[in-house]
Amino acid sequence: MSVDRILKGLSRFQKTVYPKHRDLFQKLALGQRPEALFITCADSRIDPCMLTQTKPGDLFISRVIGNIVPPYPDAIGGVSATIEYAVGVLGVADVIVCGHTDCGVMKGVMNPEPLEPLTSVSAWLNYAQPARQAVLQEKAPHEERHDSPEFLLALTERNVVEQLANLRTHPSVIARLEQGDLRLHGWLYDLGEGVVTAYDPEKEAFVRVESPKPKLRAARRP
Repeated sequence: MSVDRILKGLSRFQKTVYPKHRDLFQKLALGQRPEALFITCADSRIDPCMLTQTKPGDLFISRVIGNIVPPYPDAIGGVSATIEYAVGVLGVADVIVCGHTDCGVMKGVMNPEPLEPLTSVSAWLNYAQPARQAVLQEKAPHEERHDSPEFLLALTERNVVEQLANLRTHPSVIARLEQGDLRLHGWLYDLGEGVVTAYDPEKEAFVRVESPKPKLRAARRP
């Protein structure tokens, strides 16, 4: 895709999309009140708003390779500042950490040697090594090859769990959790199937996300 295609898309937005949603955009120009912080991978195949069918202004989004959340106070920077602002200033009610299948970062965690010349990438991937060590401990060597699709999926899921644990080290998150008005969610998005699974702490497993059941309205008395 060349920049010409991007510019054509921009032109369509200005001529067609913006006029159709003018009221929404003018309202958003006055401020934002997102419902959730969505932390996901920078992978180009993921579109958080398309995946969740949300509108501009609904999600505060942090995108970084591997959907990694460094534990506080390590690597204070863009990710930690985004979390602090979303949770402490914007007051989002939910934080979602969303991993995905076929993640190149997780493949790099499984086989880090080729990435050693990329010093920044290698240093960042170290934050996912606890997930790899956890999976190695859970799976006996004779059960899974450490480069198998099964191992990659287990690693990707475990990485989401580890990043949720790292989230809980951030002061702004701790404060809101203690108040009881913040919820943390761990998701895994299957790129090929379009299915999302969510981590269930009680089952210690990822289960398919189902649409919430509509609330039944009481029948009106005559």
